[in-house]
Amino acid sequence: MKKILALGLALSLSLGIAGCSGGSSAAPSGGSTSSGSAGGTAPSAAAEEKSYTLKFSDQNAEGTPVITWAQKFAELLNEKTDGTLTVEIYPNASLAAYDMEPLQSGICDFTQYVPSSASDLDSRLGAFDAPYLYENEAHRQATFDYRSEPMKTINESLKDSNAILLGSFCSGYRQVTCNFEIKTLDDMKGAKIRVVPSDLYLQLFQAFGAAATPMNFSEVSTALITNVIDGQENPLSVICTNSLYEIQKYLVMTNHMPTNHGLWMNYNTYSKLSERQQQACWDAAYEASIWMDEQIAAAEEEYKQTCIDNGMIIIDEENGLDIAAFQAAGMTMYDAFADDWGDMVDLIKSVQH
Repeated sequence: MKKILALGLALSLSLGIAGCSGGSSAAPSGGSTSSGSAGGTAPSAAAEEKSYTLKFSDQNAEGTPVITWAQKFAELLNEKTDGTLTVEIYPNASLAAYDMEPLQSGICDFTQYVPSSASDLDSRLGAFDAPYLYENEAHRQATFDYRSEPMKTINESLKDSNAILLGSFCSGYRQVTCNFEIKTLDDMKGAKIRVVPSDLYLQLFQAFGAAATPMNFSEVSTALITNVIDGQENPLSVICTNSLYEIQKYLVMTNHMPTNHGLWMNYNTYSKLSERQQQACWDAAYEASIWMDEQIAAAEEEYKQTCIDNGMIIIDEENGLDIAAFQAAGMTMYDAFADDWGDMVDLIKSVQH
């Protein structure tokens, strides 16, 4: 089993950017100090705290955005707690499968999981990944700030499932690739498009008119080569790092959903930490996510150019994509999931940014 002791960070986007038992039960409110303040306590505070080595588990490989983000989080957390909290990172599902259960049961202390995929914990989580919801990146970042009303509301519920959501970075907005031209919903009709195995993704692409095909990502390349599916949807980072430009001709810039990667923590683990350590978890998650968002944004144009250089044809609004029709179809999800999402959409829309 491979361990990475994440006390230092060496980032190279060109090489990699392409997922205890309790004590006192402090509420996951995010604390009252401002971001970055948790590490400013006098050294004597650290001397009185217990030291812990915590485990982060994910299915992604070293060098991918998720693991780079986890490394940054670990570095910041160690700094903010004067070394009392250390994080060991287990990539490639080397500790546990990609699922919330290992986190809830305490096999790992942290994990990465898409918020809407954890909707069985609280159906309102689906709203965080809703199509065409965020006004801009600042709005999305402000929503995942642990001090926002959506985050405080969802975490008050999640702690009963022995999990809390610390924050999230976005590895890019999701686009469609296909081997035939798609500019309108009519063009999409009947296309076999692989989607994430999730009700939201399935119903969204059905609303687009596609023959939505849920499938694990590990099967996608083979399914494209053998024409089991016509296309798939993912952010540019995934499209490039998996060289999908070698087997797909068109890149359709629908920007239909953000690819939110939630940073989750076992609530029992959180509860046994000191208040200073707890606050450091919130602050480190927030700062690492903002930092990772910046790395992704800086690489987006490079990803797009890589696709072009490898022969992909870009279809966007400038050359005929009927984005308004896709947005209108996407908005039907708000009625479809109204009972599940409750007032969370309104809470997210009201976040100041």
